[in-house]
Amino acid sequence: MHVRKLLFLLAALWCLTSLNAQDIHFSQYNMSPMTLNPANIGAFEGTVRIGGIYRGQWASVIGSKGQYKTPSLWVDAPIITGFRKRDWVGVGLVFFSDKAGVLGLTHTAAKLGASYHLALDKKGNAYLTIGAQYGQAGRRLNPDGIRLEEGFLNPTPSGDYNPTAQVDFLNTTEAKSDWSDIDGGVTLRAKLNNRMDMSIGYAMYHIGNGKYGLVTTGGGGGTSTGGSTSSDEIARRSVVTGLFNIKINDKLSVGPSFMYQTMSGADEISLQALGSYVFNTEKDIDLNFGLGYRLTGGDAVYPMLGARYKTLRVGLAYDVNVSDLNSVSNYRGGFEIAANYIVKIYKPAKIKTKVLCPRF
Repeated sequence: MHVRKLLFLLAALWCLTSLNAQDIHFSQYNMSPMTLNPANIGAFEGTVRIGGIYRGQWASVIGSKGQYKTPSLWVDAPIITGFRKRDWVGVGLVFFSDKAGVLGLTHTAAKLGASYHLALDKKGNAYLTIGAQYGQAGRRLNPDGIRLEEGFLNPTPSGDYNPTAQVDFLNTTEAKSDWSDIDGGVTLRAKLNNRMDMSIGYAMYHIGNGKYGLVTTGGGGGTSTGGSTSSDEIARRSVVTGLFNIKINDKLSVGPSFMYQTMSGADEISLQALGSYVFNTEKDIDLNFGLGYRLTGGDAVYPMLGARYKTLRVGLAYDVNVSDLNSVSNYRGGFEIAANYIVKIYKPAKIKTKVLCPRF
């Protein structure tokens, strides 16, 4: 019995430690600029940009909705001119909540960021941007989802599972932790010619290596007396991105892009190409379509569909699982829906009335 307890404890601690190699990620990564690179804050033409993205995963496979979901909301704006005429400063706020598994392991964060956009030429065809964001993050664990052997061997009088049987072995009544989080990034954007522009960037998340502890062993009747609390660091996550926009003709353009990120030895590489077709010039409507592929482990292929109506853009993606798990998942994976809207508020031009006096 004690051997089984020890094995479970080691497995639980290993699972919690392995979370260092996991962080939020989206297939439509370009639709979530602040979780991709803080230097994307304020990188648009307009007054305010508002957006959100939602990812749900494995609901069609495990049959329980809501166990794996990641919603995120954000808002950013270019607020003031920089030290030079063509420079500007952007600010933004992002919130996300990532929930995974039957234990309800939740990673949440709210961060405030700023960026400086430095013009590299007099015409404003190239910009170097530096951005950073700071905020509070936390992780939560739902202890009600834990099922140990003792709970089944010592059931309640009604014969149900007895959750109190595990209290003297594993205490998770304080299964939550908070820390301060810091992210930073840099991007280079340039207009190459009348038909091509590009953007490359590098970002690092969790620079401060925030510490957290979620479980206490040897709780002794629900207290942490005589036990030890797990203490793990949030590993730094590095992200490298690239985006190229190519105008084929007056109707069609394509945007190949890539993303590489690594965290505690776990790597992810995504390639995608998104096309844009001018559907209605007068109403300013574009239709977007494309395909992405997550190379690492041959994990998934994801088709993407979307549209742009003036300054409103929406996108939809679905991960088709093509890894070794497809025998269980039957090629089903996760879905995403995203949208962003740019508000443009300009002061009307003040025209001074001139009175023309005729000459006699």
